[in-house]
Parts: sequence; structure tokens; C-alpha cells
Amino acid sequence: MSAWKYPVVRTAGIDLAAQAANTGVCVVDWDRKAVDLLAVNEPGDPDGELVAVICDAGVVRTGIDTPLGWPDQFVDAVVAHHTGSGWPSSGDGSRRGLRLRHTDEVVAATTGRHPMSVSADRIAVAAMRGADLQRRVVERLGVRAVDRSGVTGRIAEVYPAAALARWGLPASGYKGGGDAAHTARRHLLNAVVRRCGVTLTRHERALALGSDHVLDALVCAVVARAVVDGGTASPGRGIRAQARREGWIHVPDPDWSPGPE
Repeated sequence: MSAWKYPVVRTAGIDLAAQAANTGVCVVDWDRKAVDLLAVNEPGDPDGELVAVICDAGVVRTGIDTPLGWPDQFVDAVVAHHTGSGWPSSGDGSRRGLRLRHTDEVVAATTGRHPMSVSADRIAVAAMRGADLQRRVVERLGVRAVDRSGVTGRIAEVYPAAALARWGLPASGYKGGGDAAHTARRHLLNAVVRRCGVTLTRHERALALGSDHVLDALVCAVVARAVVDGGTASPGRGIRAQARREGWIHVPDPDWSPGPE
């Protein structure tokens, strides 16, 4: 059941890519069960638009699909190498601690979905964009830092594939173009809408069916609602400081759904 207690009931979702053309944005008004979907690919300052969404006074949490930080071991290794102290030994040679954050390991173990490595895969470019967004949010809100654990603050890290898997929905096959992907998006969109009880206009539905980035943004906004409800797995106190540095992927509980307001 929902634990929502907030007077302004809006959450947002951002499927953040390295380029604005592949970025999707969603805002859900839970009072009206209404969805506003868009792709941020217009000329000007697309990142400024994203910051405006995150910092909107009515949006209580934004779920962002990109790593919010880098593994502690990777950061320490880069600093050591940069200052001439020497690259630390990786022990068994797997460099696992350099590639994966604690939250990546937890998500893989609990959902079977393996997040991309922010230190060793191309997603690092999107993460750099996300880091700059965090800087701009801090400056705009006048706060000390973004809580990358998602326990407090405006932002929570989301991995749509893990959320879909946790809900028993297909987490692959809906990306890209072609009839098969479009059909997969239609079935997936219907399932997500049923779960969260929102209403899409014909225009919003066409946007979600036309772009997996926009559909992922909707999933991010729904998971952001779960975060505020307490319907996701949050980092325990023993690892919270690490999660505030590295980031923490919020995966919804299998039986979570927004209840009546």
C-alpha cells in the first residue's frame, strides 16, 4: 500500500544519455494520474531543462537512469596513479572492485540484471553528464551536495531493466526501431500503466511507443514514486556513506504499487 503523505504529488524520471537526442523525460502528477512525456533534444540548453525539472518545487523526487558516482576503488586508483603513487594491485587480476560499485553487485545478485560499469563501459560518458547535472542542481538549490544514495534529496538513481525484472516484466527486446521492438514497447507500456494506474493521452502514448528512452523515463518516474513511498531497497546504515559517494540503484519491491491518495 502507498505511504504517500506529501501535499504536492509529482515525481519525475530522466533516461539520461550522453547526447540530448537520446534523453527522455517524464513527469507524473499522481493527484491527477496524468503523465507528461518528452524528449529533450531541442537546441539551446537541454541540461538546463533537466535541472529545471529536478529543481521544480512540485517535484519531490526524480529518478535518473545513469550512475551517479564511480567505485571507491576506481577513484582511489586514479588519484594514486595521477599523483605518482602507483596504480594499486588488483589482486586476482579481475579488477572487479575497480569496475563495479557496491550497488552494482547488489542489483546483479538480487535481480539477475548486470548494470554497466561506470568506470569501464561507454555509460561513463552519460555519467559525466550526470555529474555536471548534479553540480548545477547543487548550485541552483544552494545545498551542500546531492545525496547519491537517494535516501534524501531530490535525486535517486534508477535502473529500468532491474525495475522491470523485479516486476516480472520483460527487460529486453523493446529497445531501438523495428516492428518487434515497437510491439514489445506496446506490451510493456500497457503493463507499466496498469501497475501505476496513470492515464496517458494519445500524444503521450505515441511518444512512449516511439522511443525506448521516453518509455524508460516513465519507468524512472514510477520508481521515484516508489522511493518516496519507501517501496525500494535502500542502503543500510553500514554502507550508506559509501552509497552517498558511489550512488545507489533503487530497485522497487516486487509487490509495490501506488495506492489510493
